[in-house]
Amino acid sequence: MENPIGLGGITLLVAAVVWLAIFVPGFSKRSEIRATNNLVRKDAKQHRVSAQMTADEQLTRLINTQRGFSVLFALFFLGALAAGIASVTDGGWLMAAGAAIVMSALALFVSRAAGRRATELARSKHAARNQARAQAFVRRPAPVSREWEPNPIPAPLNQLRQGELNDNLAEVVEIKRDQKVWAAKDLDAILARRRAI
Repeated sequence: MENPIGLGGITLLVAAVVWLAIFVPGFSKRSEIRATNNLVRKDAKQHRVSAQMTADEQLTRLINTQRGFSVLFALFFLGALAAGIASVTDGGWLMAAGAAIVMSALALFVSRAAGRRATELARSKHAARNQARAQAFVRRPAPVSREWEPNPIPAPLNQLRQGELNDNLAEVVEIKRDQKVWAAKDLDAILARRRAI
């Protein structure tokens, strides 16, 4: 099939229009986007700097610093040993060994300083916690009694009676009436009448 119109050129023209419509406006606003991002970063940094760190955060940070610089000390010390051994064969390693010793000493100094500060902070937190516990124990209210108590007696019965006791008991009267003794034939007559009904 032969097409007199070059479709490749039209496709290239459509791609150019799409590129101009989509990518060029974003490219022109790139400086505005970058300025906005920088402003947001500065605000976040100022907020972080202005916010006071709690004692727990300080302690965690100091412990992490101590651990990190202890690892650096070990690495620099091992590097100094390796460079010292290598300096036996080549004098250039002596400079590297000296630099590694200085760096390991600095790392050890920072690690020890962070450890001392972390110990002081942990002691002060522990003392404050113990003091708060002691004060809470002293100020603890007396426990409320929760044992069973009898219900109160209602008004007319709760007043004490004074004087002699009056027993309002009824007199017992004996009934002396002779019961009629039934004979067997009388009982049969009564039962026959009941059956007849």
